[in-house]
This record gives sequence, structure tokens and C-alpha cells, in this order.
Amino acid sequence: MPYEQSDQIEVQAFTRQPEGDEVVIGLPAANVFVALPAEALEILDSLARGKTVGEAQSEFARVHAIEPDIDGLLESLEQRGFVRRRDGQAVLQQAEGRADRSIRYHFSQIPESVARRFFGPLPLALCLAIIASAVTIAVARPSLIPGRSSLVFTQHRTAKIVILSLVAYGTIFLHEFAHLLAARAQGVKSRIGISNRLWFLVAQTDMTGLWAVPSRQRYLPMLAGPLLDGLSASLLFLLLFAKSEGVFGLAPEIEQLVRAMIFLYLLRLLWQCYFFMRTDFYFVFTTFFGCKNLMKDTQDLVKNLFRRATGSTERVDQAHIPLRERRVIGMYSVLWIFGRGIAFLSLFFITLPVLFRYLNGTRLALQRGYAGNHYQFLDAVLVGVLNLAPLIIGLYLWITNVVRRREAA
Repeated sequence: MPYEQSDQIEVQAFTRQPEGDEVVIGLPAANVFVALPAEALEILDSLARGKTVGEAQSEFARVHAIEPDIDGLLESLEQRGFVRRRDGQAVLQQAEGRADRSIRYHFSQIPESVARRFFGPLPLALCLAIIASAVTIAVARPSLIPGRSSLVFTQHRTAKIVILSLVAYGTIFLHEFAHLLAARAQGVKSRIGISNRLWFLVAQTDMTGLWAVPSRQRYLPMLAGPLLDGLSASLLFLLLFAKSEGVFGLAPEIEQLVRAMIFLYLLRLLWQCYFFMRTDFYFVFTTFFGCKNLMKDTQDLVKNLFRRATGSTERVDQAHIPLRERRVIGMYSVLWIFGRGIAFLSLFFITLPVLFRYLNGTRLALQRGYAGNHYQFLDAVLVGVLNLAPLIIGLYLWITNVVRRREAA
């Protein structure tokens, strides 16, 4: 319903954060953030001071010598819960529900002062020193770096994979908790959830509230997960190094699990280089260059290049994107293609070879049958199921999301 010139507007209290030529306004309680031209805030501030729609429109036109599309602005903001008419009429149900919705944040009871102690200068310096020490030793002793064979167990496979899986999923939670704790140190509430990236089953932390703080304060929460992974891998690697130097001994089973965990940590850090997905490194990149829709713009650019190469005249118009941002998109498109290549190389040279080794063992056990060796039969069958289950779940979520997107389109 169009706004009348005499309408008075109730403006919800919102946060504001400059982002280049724009300002990100937010309702942290509803986890809603919107990027607006800086001039649009003048209209919102006028309305918040009690001016009518007509008065705010006239004031803007007098200052900027241009008539603003105030109806379009207010309708968009009303849908997101930022504004509503003072008489309460014609407020969209969707907006009302979104603005009043109570979001359940995780570990919000952790005091900011406690969270800051984990991310102060001294803990960060110690973390970086440990990582630097491990990298230095790895360069000097590359033979200590585990390979993909560290994920292949030949004895007691089910027990070892169950233990490794429990530890791995526990450390995934710690990775996401590090993001959450670092965000909490900046006064931002977050939540942890389960999702998928392509065929991978992943956990992720919703840190949308970081839009409410300056960009320089977002880097540590974004990098907290990879930092913890790097620290954990480094500590385990230093443990292997100490064992190799005869400082102490490790049982073969323990050493095998340690090597497997190190390799899993390396895979996680490699995962961050999958620049065709919204990984932690992607968000660092977009924050540094101030891009609002880098992934979509990059995908459009790659599509345009592909269509040009195949002789198609269909194009996605990107003329509206500022020149500086188009340069960033061009640079990121190289990383986008590179990341996709890394992902498929890791699939064909790490994930699938390890999976096929286990599935081949399962096939041989089924051929020999249950009567031969009960334990080995059950061990081989269970290990095949344990390896296939996460991949099947991830593939199902990936295909389901692809189908839903196409149906929506």
C-alpha cells in the first residue's frame, strides 16, 4: 500500500556501519542487515525525528536536488522490519514476523570479557609461534608429513574409524566454536548449524551479526576456525617430531591415529582454498576488498566468459558494478576456477582412492562370507558403511539443494 505524504513512520532502533560508499544497517536481535546508500540514511534519520514522509522527501530534495524514491525504500525496509506506519496499518505479516522473531543464539551466556581472554595478543602470539615452529620442522623434515595412506587402516578398522570420526567431529565443533567465541569477543552473538557444500557434509557458524562491527574487527572471528585447526595440527606434528627424536614413545595405534588426524587437519585447511564456495577465506577476501556480492558476480563473469568462448551472445549485464569491484571480481574469478580444480583433484586423488580401498576390502569380505572370520567380516562391512554414510548424506543434500534452486528459478 503506497505511503501518504502525511504518514508518520516508526523507525526501529538499528545499528549502522560504514562500508565504502554504503552503510550497513542492522537489527541484530532479528539477525537482519541491509546495505544502503549513505544518502538513504538521511531519510531514515528524518523520519526517526518525527517528520512525515512528505517532509522527509522535501528535505532530501532540497539538499540533493533530486526526488528520492521514498516509497520503494520504505517498502523494502518495511519487509525487513526496520520501519512501519505509526498507526500500525498495512504492516506486512512477513515483516512483523521477521522483526519480532526470537533467534536462538548458542553459548550467548559466555561473557565478552571471558571470550576476549582467548583472543588477546599473548594467546595469538603463542598460537602463531607454535604454528611457525611446526612449519619450520615440516620444511626441514618433510618425511614426517602424513600422506593419504595415513587414513587407511588395515587392522581393527571399524574401531579406529569410529574413534577417528568421533575425534574429527569433535574438532569440527571446536573449529566452529572458535568462530563463535571470537565473534563473542567482539560482542556479536552467533549460532552453529549443519549444512552442506557440494557433496560435503559441514558444520557452519552464522556470524551475520559481524556486519554490526567495523570491518577490521571481523577478520579474527573469520579466521579463528582455521587458526585453531592450524594450532591443533601443529601440536600433533610436534608430538610426532618429538617421538621421532626419541623424546618419548607412542603406541603404534596411537601414532597411526595422530598421523590420520594431522592429515585430516591438512585437508580442512585445503578446504579453505575452495574459493568457489563460501569458506572462511572467502569471507576474509570479501571483507578486505569490500565486496557485497562477490560470489554471484564472479559466477556471472565466468558464465559470460564461457558464453563468449562458445559463441553465445547471451550475457549477464555487469555494467552497473563499479570499476574497482569489477577488477576484484576478475582477480577472484581466477581463484574461483583454481579452487574448483583443487576440490576435484582432492576428490579424485584423496577421497575416492581412500574410499575405494575400504570398499574393496568390504567387497572381498563379502566374497569370503561370514563363516570364514566373523570379526574380519563385520569389521570390513561396518567400515564400508562408515565411509559411505557421510558421502551419501552430503550427496543427497547437494542434489536436493540443486533441485530446489532450479524449481525456484
